Amino acid sequence: MKTNRTGIWIPREIECLEDLSVSEKYLLSEIRSLTLAKGCFASNSYFAKLLGKKPDTISRMISKLRKQNYISQISFDGRRRELSYRLGIGSEPAVEIKQSAPLQKSKADSEVSAVPFVPITTKVHNISTKNPLEVWKEFLNWTNQLAPTTRIRIQSAGGPESLTKQDRIFWENFTVRLRPVFGS
Repeated sequence: MKTNRTGIWIPREIECLEDLSVSEKYLLSEIRSLTLAKGCFASNSYFAKLLGKKPDTISRMISKLRKQNYISQISFDGRRRELSYRLGIGSEPAVEIKQSAPLQKSKADSEVSAVPFVPITTKVHNISTKNPLEVWKEFLNWTNQLAPTTRIRIQSAGGPESLTKQDRIFWENFTVRLRPVFGS
């Protein structure tokens, strides 16, 4: 698989998953990255080289991620499969939210935000049948779970087209879960 890969960024929503090993978080982040780009058609051998694991280990890791509803297999034609990132979609156990420390001014470069991680528990919707303004309003409502400085910055944007590069990641992640999922 030819790529212009420069590395991987592990988003907070994946980093906070305590039920996954570091390798599984890395794999999930790579699947997320590929899904957001042009779709994840990577083979187990590609992931094996990337993580320094054996293909059968990757197969077990993918099975675990599918079982926990973090990814799904959208298609398989007998030779090529497509995986899709879907963290938080579907039924999950109730999440216990611990009280966080009082809010402070942002020190984003020096410490992790005090806002607790809350997995998404909304239903899957078909984004193609939704009014773009309605999707934007849902997204703005969803941003209430983000750190105050991030939330204010996003909510002051006029729409998805005016989001900064770092905030656009939140928008893309939000819209990924609105796409229809087949074969899960």
